[in-house]
Amino acid sequence: MRGLQCLQNYELSMHNAVIGFPLTHSLSPILHNEMYKRLGIDAELVRDECGGISQITKHILNVPYELSAITMPYKEICINLVEKFDEVAGRTRSVNTIINRNGKLFGYNTDVYGIEYALRNIELKNKNVLVIGAGGVARSVVYVLQQQQGNVLMVNRTKEKAEGLVKSFGGRSVTWEEIKPEDIDVIINTTPIGIYPSVDQSSVPESFLQSHHIVFDIVYNPIETKLLKDAGLVGAQTISGLDMFVAQGLRQIELWKDMKIDIAKYTEEMKKIIIL
Repeated sequence: MRGLQCLQNYELSMHNAVIGFPLTHSLSPILHNEMYKRLGIDAELVRDECGGISQITKHILNVPYELSAITMPYKEICINLVEKFDEVAGRTRSVNTIINRNGKLFGYNTDVYGIEYALRNIELKNKNVLVIGAGGVARSVVYVLQQQQGNVLMVNRTKEKAEGLVKSFGGRSVTWEEIKPEDIDVIINTTPIGIYPSVDQSSVPESFLQSHHIVFDIVYNPIETKLLKDAGLVGAQTISGLDMFVAQGLRQIELWKDMKIDIAKYTEEMKKIIIL
């Protein structure tokens, strides 16, 4: 989790950042900077591989950054680093957005908003949803599933972590050997498996996928992950992480500037730009 040293001495125009490690896959600068131009906001968002959890808040205040988009592996720890956080961040114990308001740091979770947007056309009530992973994004996914009354089955490399998440949100921790693909309606990958540059990896065995599945991969770079390619080959419905990524990013700007953005309109526009 060490990463590189925090970037220093930005020009004043550069007062936003995506913070995490690694950031080679992050398309946040493309999304934010294009939206800033369209909205007439004089700002630039940069990548900052801030090397060390203890440095994050001090660094945000010293640069200073007004908006910090927090990504792995810092989402869960940041709930303990901000002065105040919103209800969703409190319920999920996950922060992906920090806004610096006159030297006070406020934490938000816009991942939930992005997940809801990505799954907006999917009926989840009483559906069996297999969630892969138990990290910061998984907490947001399970929160959404809980709100929409889906039946959560969680599989994770570390079973204890999955069991801890299930204890907080409900559902059941399982192993691959305990589940049958025909019993699963929706599959959601919340892990970074398959993210650029490891594009030949998938979190789900090809043999598990079936045509009746709906498969959502939160990974957005590449746009079509190996998981989604494998799912498409068997006739399953697929949902790219790009919808979630763009919608949650637009929500970050709304919170930062206290403004209303046409999420549906700009999500479609930004997706075209990012795909290019």
